[in-house]
Amino acid sequence: MYLTKYNRVNKKYHKKNNRIKNNKGIYGGIIRFLKLAIIIVSIVPTLYFIDRGYNFLNRSVNLDSFFTVRNVKIKGNTFISMDELSHYLKGVQGKSILSVNLKGVANKIKNHPWVRDVSVRRELPGTIWVDVLERTPAVYVNSDSKLYIADEEGVILGNNSGELLRLPVVYGIDISGIKSGGKSREEGLKSAIEVKRVLTSIPWIDLTTTGIEVGERSQIVLHLKGYRIKLGRGGYQEKLQRFYNIVKNLQDRDIPYKEVDLRFENQIIVKILDT
Repeated sequence: MYLTKYNRVNKKYHKKNNRIKNNKGIYGGIIRFLKLAIIIVSIVPTLYFIDRGYNFLNRSVNLDSFFTVRNVKIKGNTFISMDELSHYLKGVQGKSILSVNLKGVANKIKNHPWVRDVSVRRELPGTIWVDVLERTPAVYVNSDSKLYIADEEGVILGNNSGELLRLPVVYGIDISGIKSGGKSREEGLKSAIEVKRVLTSIPWIDLTTTGIEVGERSQIVLHLKGYRIKLGRGGYQEKLQRFYNIVKNLQDRDIPYKEVDLRFENQIIVKILDT
């Protein structure tokens, strides 16, 4: 009897509790809807006034004209002339600065064989900046009766047609089939460029009168003013240090020489100049 009465009371309680929950759910949905409506109502006028303000500014200031590219500024170029770079920048000046494809412009400039990397950026309201990183010329390469310039990675920068640079000349390498901007895979050229790096650190070596001959199996022979040095392959820093020591001794003893052979690890062969 008592249990039956308890069950009836419990059922009434649960029905009442469910009605309260349902009411809360309905009220919660209405509140969320009202919040969303308030947000929408507040955004629409804001967008309207932004649009009206833009149109007003555009009529008053002429924004299209204000954001027109008036200046293209280039920096970082030493070997590449402004005229050469201007070829890749046609159509940029006078265009809306916001519509300039910066990546597209950069990719065009990278087609120049002397350009290692480039960045293009905007400077509002009307300036485009071009920052060029040029390749570093390392050696001349005598091939097919012409002098070509190669950088430190073996990239061929074209034949020399301008001012002479203070670079050694490499002989014995054929690069006639490589176009400007292409990279030589010749081991001999890599060795010659490595030798040039070492020579750069030696103050008494005049690079402009230095020839680097590449023989069989990339054997290196240096041709200096009045004499030559057989370096062979590898270990160029250590070999040239040995050369410096022996030459100092020969000069102190006033002995003229025409060839120094450093190809062997524990041996130096000196050919004396006939007097």
